[in-house]
Amino acid sequence: MLFISNYKVNTEFMRECVSRFVTQDPAAEFPEGLNLVGRWHSAGDTWGVIITETDNASLITEWALKWSDVCEISTVPALDDEGIGPVAHAWVQTLT
Repeated sequence: MLFISNYKVNTEFMRECVSRFVTQDPAAEFPEGLNLVGRWHSAGDTWGVIITETDNASLITEWALKWSDVCEISTVPALDDEGIGPVAHAWVQTLT
């Protein structure tokens, strides 16, 4: 399953966060079973979006706790058009 994580770096910890990001071993950042799909950073700001994939949501918590001292992370499940389509269709049917 895909997950969307939004992060916001606490400005008082910006130096520590950036230092950790650029010096860490990318292969060691995510626990086994949690795969990075992509990561996008807001240029000139303190937030970004990370897409991960896993069948074990507890691995997201394990990963997020590694960053909890320098930034806030919120995560939600993600569905593509194919996944959300039937749900949206069923909901629309309840409106009539």
